[in-house]
Amino acid sequence: MNKKAWIWIAVAILAALAIALVWMVSHQDAAVLKIGATLPLSGDAAVWGKNTQEGIDLAVEEINASGGVLGRNLVIAYEDTKALPKEGVTAYRKLVAVDRVQAIIDDSVSGVTLAMAPLAQRDQVVILATGATAPKISDAGKYIFRIWNSDAYEGQVAADYAFDNLDLHSMAILYVNNEYGKGLEQVFRARFRERGGKVSISEGFAQSATDMRTQITKIIASAADGLYVVGYPKEIPIALRQAKELGLSVPLLGTVAMQDPQLIKSAGDAAEGLMFPYPKSLTAQHVSRFSQAFQNRYGKEPGITADVGYDAVKMLAKAIELSGGITGEEIMTGLNMLQDYPGVSGTMTFDENGDVHKPMGIKVVNGGQFRWK
Repeated sequence: MNKKAWIWIAVAILAALAIALVWMVSHQDAAVLKIGATLPLSGDAAVWGKNTQEGIDLAVEEINASGGVLGRNLVIAYEDTKALPKEGVTAYRKLVAVDRVQAIIDDSVSGVTLAMAPLAQRDQVVILATGATAPKISDAGKYIFRIWNSDAYEGQVAADYAFDNLDLHSMAILYVNNEYGKGLEQVFRARFRERGGKVSISEGFAQSATDMRTQITKIIASAADGLYVVGYPKEIPIALRQAKELGLSVPLLGTVAMQDPQLIKSAGDAAEGLMFPYPKSLTAQHVSRFSQAFQNRYGKEPGITADVGYDAVKMLAKAIELSGGITGEEIMTGLNMLQDYPGVSGTMTFDENGDVHKPMGIKVVNGGQFRWK
């Protein structure tokens, strides 16, 4: 056999291998359903990202053990946003261009969600945010959903509680200076003034700040009756400790972000008495099953956002089953078909803006524990 013949044989073999590889990849892709997840797995909000990831992974295990979604095993492609909008955009582009996802479970940082939303709306990719709360997200587009209450609701609940239940008429605000913090600051301020109260001072601090003494000193000088604090688990314990060191002794109101064991662990007795709105607990049997399953898998109680991570996966799976399709448009249609969905984080129906409205109560740190008022 001459050299030319050997070359043609080699080419034929390589072509056959290439065809076989394409066939294998296509059949592997057909056997799985991939969903993206953009979470803050490092950085300021990493505690939320890791909690959410644990909830997601538990839900995926349960779904795949029950036969998957439309006969496919569910797979999650994770990308770390570091709680930064720029990183969120990079993560989004990778998930859509490389992983070819049609739905993304988003993190708890509003700035990240808002940065990705125009791209998702353009590409007809569903974003299901687990904890992003900025009011602007309500107008982000029909492909943008969230399963945590908007700040527009939470801020009003906090302001009403301060005025009606705590009988406070002069409030100071200390907030992280980003989309999340500014959104809650504006809602609380407007609602408290509407009720007849006065916001005597409002001070912002940079994300990742480690010294808020200047702002707290100004707040003390304002002689406000109470303080409304908005921030992340990394900064708020610092603010609480420094407020105690400087002698601030007024009632403290916070946000849903305060519901995390790390806050009490880090702030210690400086967290005592801190109050904040939180979706009312459910007593349904499936919530108990979730808690037990979580403890069995991880050996601990679910942290904040673990439940919404779990719900996000289950709701996307249900939406795909309802619509019978896996394109962004079909998933969007399926989510809008969900009515009174019995999630472990609350009962949910999406309104025309992709928002949910979970009833809220007030929690307080008492004796080193989170308790209902």
